Amino acid sequence: MVELSPTLANLGFLFQISGFFVLPSIAYAFYLNESDAAIALMINALVFLCSGFVLNASCERKNLNLKQSCALLVLYFIFVPLINVAPYLYLRIFDGSFFDQVLNSWFETVSASTTTGLTLMEGISVPKSLILARGISEWIGGLGVIFILLSSFYPSEKLFHYSKVLGIEKIAKSYRGSFFVVLLIYLVYTFIFSAILMISGLDPFTAFHTTFTIFSTTGLTVVNVLNLPIPAVIIVTVMMLFSAFSFRFHAELLSFLIKADWGSLLKRNARAFVSSFSKNDWRKLLQKELRLYLIFLFFFTLAFWLASGLPLLRAFFHVVDFSSSCGLNLVPFDEIGELGKIILIIVMFIGPMSFSVGGGIRVLRVFILAKAFLALPKIFLTGETPKIQLEVDSIETPDFIIHSLIVFLFIAISFLAAAVLSAYGYSFLDALVESVSAITTTGDSPKILTPSFPAFPKFLLSMLMLLGRIEIIPVFIAFSRTKELGREYYRIL
Repeated sequence: MVELSPTLANLGFLFQISGFFVLPSIAYAFYLNESDAAIALMINALVFLCSGFVLNASCERKNLNLKQSCALLVLYFIFVPLINVAPYLYLRIFDGSFFDQVLNSWFETVSASTTTGLTLMEGISVPKSLILARGISEWIGGLGVIFILLSSFYPSEKLFHYSKVLGIEKIAKSYRGSFFVVLLIYLVYTFIFSAILMISGLDPFTAFHTTFTIFSTTGLTVVNVLNLPIPAVIIVTVMMLFSAFSFRFHAELLSFLIKADWGSLLKRNARAFVSSFSKNDWRKLLQKELRLYLIFLFFFTLAFWLASGLPLLRAFFHVVDFSSSCGLNLVPFDEIGELGKIILIIVMFIGPMSFSVGGGIRVLRVFILAKAFLALPKIFLTGETPKIQLEVDSIETPDFIIHSLIVFLFIAISFLAAAVLSAYGYSFLDALVESVSAITTTGDSPKILTPSFPAFPKFLLSMLMLLGRIEIIPVFIAFSRTKELGREYYRIL
C-alpha cells in the first residue's frame, strides 16, 4: 500500500487552493446581491481552507513518487466533489429526502469536477454565482490547474512521475516549465476567446462561462450554442477543436507566434510580418496524431452526415463536439437513427488527441493498436516483436499491453454499465450512448436526466465519470502492493 502521509499533506494544499478559487464566485454573489448563494459559497470555501489546513498541519509534505501521485489524483477526485456538495445542500437546489439531495448534488459536482457535463438541473433555477463556481470548477478540473500550481513546490527533476499522472508531456526545457506553459496557453485562450465572443454579441458572463465550459470540455453552457449568431458558432467550433488538440500542438503554435515579427505589423509592413511566419517549420504542428485526428474528423463527419440526414455543417459540428468530449447536449437523438448513434459512440470512444483536455481512449492509442494489427503477419512469420515508432519514442511490448488493457477496460466497463442501465428504461443502444458518454467525460445524454431518475443509475454514472477522468489505471497503481521500479517503466501512462 502507498504511504499516505505525504499524499494527504499535498491533498491539503490542493484543498486550500480550491478554497481560494471559490472567492471569485463569492465576490460575484455579493455583486448580484445573491446573499444566500454568497453564504453557501463561503461555507464551501471555509471547508476547503480548514480541512486543507488540518491536513497540512498533521501530515508531512514531501515529494511524491508515482504511486503517491496516483493516490493524490484519486483522492482529489473523490473528496473535492464531496466538499463541493455543500452549497447545493445549503441552497436546497434539489428537493426530496436528505439522501436524495446529497446524491443529486454529488452527481452534479462529480460531473463538474470530471468535466463531463451531465446534469440533473434542467429547468431548475440556480443562482448565477453558483453557475460561475461550477464553471470555474470545470475549468480547473479540465486543465488540472491546481495540480499545475502544486508543481511549483517540487524540484524540477522530481516532476517526472507527477507529469505522467497528469497527462502532461515535457514540452519545455523542464517539467515545471511544461506545466506552466500549459497553464499560460489556456489562460491566454480563455481571455482571447471570451473577448471574441463578447465582440460577436454575447454578454460578458455568457462569454466567459461558455469559454470555461468549452476549454474544460464540459459543454454545460448557459445558452444553446446553435441559437447564437453564425460567427459565434464558428468561434465555439474552433474552441472545441483547440481543446481536442494536444498540449504540444499549442506549445508549438505559441512558439511560432512569439517568433513572429510583430514590430513590422505595428509598422504596417504586412509583407515582412507574413514573411516572418513563413520561416517557421510548420510541419512541427502537423504531427502524425494530429493528421490522423483530422482524417477521423473528415471520415466520421461524412459517415454521420449520411447516416443522420443532418446538414453537412451541422454534422461536422456534432462530430467535433463528441470527438473533443465537449458534449454540448445538442444532438437530436430521436432524428439521427441507430447508425447515427453508433457512429457517435465510436467518435466518443476514440476521443481527442493524447495530452489534451478531453476524455476517451485517445487517437494515439488507436494509432498504436492499428500499427500493432498491421504487424501481426510479421510477428507470426518471423517471431519478432516490432517496435511501433511514434514522433520521438517507440512503443514496445509492455507499452502495447498497457494501452491494449486501457482500451479493453473502457469497452468492457461501458458495455457492462449499459447492460445495467438498460434495466432502467433505456434501449440497449441508448444505454450504451449514456455509459460511453459518462466514461469518456463527454456528457451528452439521449435522455433528459432529472432528480427523479433512480438512485442506482445516478450513482453508476457518477462512478463512470470518475473512472473516465482518472483513466482507470492510476486507481490500480495507487493502491497496488507492487514495488516501484525505475522511471523507464512510466512512459506508458
